[in-house]
Amino acid sequence: MNPNSKFDDVLFMSSGQFEQLTDTESFVFSHIAFFACQLKPYRRLFKQTTQAICNKVGYSPNAVRSAISSLVSKGFLKKGEPVEREHGSYHPYYDNIAHHLKIGDNAYALLFASELEKTLVAARSKKIKDQGRAITFFKVQVGQLKRNSAVLSGNRSKHTHKALILHGYLLNQHKWNIEKSRQKVCRTVPFLSHFLNWSQNTVRRVLNTLQNLEIIAFEFANGVLKFLSINTFKVIAKPFHGLVTKLSVLVSKAPSLDSVPVKHNEPRIQKSPREAAQHLQRLKSLGKV
Repeated sequence: MNPNSKFDDVLFMSSGQFEQLTDTESFVFSHIAFFACQLKPYRRLFKQTTQAICNKVGYSPNAVRSAISSLVSKGFLKKGEPVEREHGSYHPYYDNIAHHLKIGDNAYALLFASELEKTLVAARSKKIKDQGRAITFFKVQVGQLKRNSAVLSGNRSKHTHKALILHGYLLNQHKWNIEKSRQKVCRTVPFLSHFLNWSQNTVRRVLNTLQNLEIIAFEFANGVLKFLSINTFKVIAKPFHGLVTKLSVLVSKAPSLDSVPVKHNEPRIQKSPREAAQHLQRLKSLGKV
């Protein structure tokens, strides 16, 4: 058995789910949907214990139970009845403590499950995808959480889960651009903030962590992130002690095209409070503060 196989577990996520789900709900839903979307061999029914889900997604039992309750209330999941028990397949204790869940009535959840089933069937049959998909999935390397359990507590756990999500999205975009012979992936902090439903400060902290771990490399100039390389995610606990918010420390040294040399012999022009606020907002949009 390959000792690294336990680190290879992935979850399939898509951009639309972050508009309606929290990070914890996204991890739990993606894990459950993998089983609940498949007619064969799972009969579109998910059956696992709380602890089994915890082992997969790296959250505490209370967090998992709370996420399942929220997903049921949002219509992403619904409770299902145990399937007809076959001879020799009945395990009373396990069946009694396990969750029995199906995909709910939420429109996006149904679309997610339908498209994920198509993707999994195509992957098993190794058929070339000759038709478009209504949803684009990207793989989140959740197995990497097993490399270091020290990152699975408090805010460090939240930060690590966010780093896994952002890395999965960027890696998918990076590979897609390489296949299509396109230029490097370029994104702005506001775009990623809206896409993932995170604050811009959170996006900056996660990006800095991924770069400090040498998982990604990027240039940052004029408010645009240009990703030069994206490597396999590996959790290392130490760098999570200090989270850096400002991307300005990583700005490319190349001078900005619209930079204007400062004349030190001229007195500064006093700005009104409104003009000062507008100037500060412009600097933030360029990532200089």
